[in-house]
Amino acid sequence: MKLSEIEPKIFFWITAVAASGFGLAFIFGPDFMYELLGYSSDADGYLMVRFFGIMVLGVGILTFWARNSELSQTREAIMLMLTIGYTLMTITHLLVMFIRGPPLLTNVWLWIVVVLHISLTPVYGFFIIRDWKKVRALKK
Repeated sequence: MKLSEIEPKIFFWITAVAASGFGLAFIFGPDFMYELLGYSSDADGYLMVRFFGIMVLGVGILTFWARNSELSQTREAIMLMLTIGYTLMTITHLLVMFIRGPPLLTNVWLWIVVVLHISLTPVYGFFIIRDWKKVRALKK
């Protein structure tokens, strides 16, 4: 299979499963997830984590619905949102990890999240760049 023939469907599936799982975990177990990632907070912080979980669950639902979408500006916009979002989250995670030091730098779960973001960012960026001219030709 050539690189030019790969469709984003499998990556939408990966994103949908991971985002839905993390979103549900942040909604229903914010204290567990927050501590798993190496942070500690009070009740207000857990409320904010729940709100974040709702947003992450929304990303999971959006990518699940987009998994079979045809080439379009809508699909491109979803991939652009994911590329920018993962880039900004990676930068934020790394900044906080290096500012806070060893407790976060040695957290395996936080590194798994960072690696997932770093892995998916160029994939979605590749699809945006590869399909750029085709999407513009559609004029939809």
